[in-house]
Amino acid sequence: MSHPLSQPVGSGAAPRLASGAALPRVLTSVPAGLAVAVRLSFSRYLFTSRRAEVVLFLVAGLGMIAGGVMLLREPDQMVHSDGYGDMDGHLLGWVSVALAVIVLGYLTVSPRRRFGDGFAVGADHTGVYLRPNLDRTRVAFIPWAGVEGVRVRKWHGPQLVVKPHDRVIEGIFELQAKSRWEDPAGKAIAQRRRIKRLGSNIHVPIPGVDRGELLNNLRYQAAGRAPVEMP
Repeated sequence: MSHPLSQPVGSGAAPRLASGAALPRVLTSVPAGLAVAVRLSFSRYLFTSRRAEVVLFLVAGLGMIAGGVMLLREPDQMVHSDGYGDMDGHLLGWVSVALAVIVLGYLTVSPRRRFGDGFAVGADHTGVYLRPNLDRTRVAFIPWAGVEGVRVRKWHGPQLVVKPHDRVIEGIFELQAKSRWEDPAGKAIAQRRRIKRLGSNIHVPIPGVDRGELLNNLRYQAAGRAPVEMP
């Protein structure tokens, strides 16, 4: 069952309050022809917003390759393990290299899936559209009248934060464990840290983007209806 704020682009009139003001909503795509549209560089995103992950996986992958090559260069030998007994050194070398390929492949595939087409944030006279934390399938639309504030903060690189008045849409984008492989306690800690640093779940990474120009463009589109904090 879809969330009551979820609505595909072009699916009809936007939900509104009795006063006529548009409500925030979650879309499945971005409308064409936005006055402001920011797309990111994949390399900037990878080496800025996900730098810690890149370093960790590179060290692990290259370490596995180095260990595998050392085992493969040795003459035929057996490697003893208390848990598994004697094992063929060359076989372990090939296993180590194969695992390194998987680790380094994941480093490219996983961020690329999240990155998508690179769209991060856009806006027009009606409001602001953004993919919170570069969500793969959802775009948050916040009408200007529903924006409490727009600002840039640092959390895994520069982040554009669009804090809404509405708390329902905030809750939709909370960090949560989505599979049995994810630790709920770890996600809860990450969520608290994010709110402490950014003050909102509605944010998007903007590495390599001219922050002054972006904020100026958003302030122009807001036309005084929402505060935009300039750098």
